Amino acid sequence: MSKIIFRNYDKNAVRQLLKEVGKERYDCALKDAGITQKPLTLEGFYFEYEMNTDNIELNLYYRYPSRITILIMPVLGYWAVPDGGWEILRK
Repeated sequence: MSKIIFRNYDKNAVRQLLKEVGKERYDCALKDAGITQKPLTLEGFYFEYEMNTDNIELNLYYRYPSRITILIMPVLGYWAVPDGGWEILRK
């Protein structure tokens, strides 16, 4: 059975979120994820919202040009998460 997820590719919201998170927290999130090569542009960032029966997950992901997707950090509770522009997808 497929899951329904919501994605948002709003670059302005990603920029605002990264400002809100701050450099130190962002660097720690990259280190925790095991990322050695930092993302250079905002082009590959996106938010993904997944609601299970157990919990609600709102995460920030980055997709490299080589199509490798990595979880950067959970962002539930931050103010810069966008309200509109969400797309419904099946995973």
